[in-house]
Amino acid sequence: MSIVEVGPKYRVTITRDVRKKVAVRVGQKVYLLARFPYVILIPIPEKIDEALAELLGDITYSREERKLAEEQLLKETTSLGKRLHG
Repeated sequence: MSIVEVGPKYRVTITRDVRKKVAVRVGQKVYLLARFPYVILIPIPEKIDEALAELLGDITYSREERKLAEEQLLKETTSLGKRLHG
């Protein structure tokens, strides 16, 4: 853990000690998660598909499972649209 200062443009430096524990490269994308009172920085792997496949393993869906997932997504999308547009 390190204590750093927020700079004039709201920038912070990831210290060497932290970089040794969590590999972060210049130009790499990171996800900032804001959960009051915390800000959590999560590095995004360059090959996100490969990282997810390694984490989740091989996932296959039957036609019925795919149909149910599509129906659920359609319901959620329709519900969200109604809430946004009154």
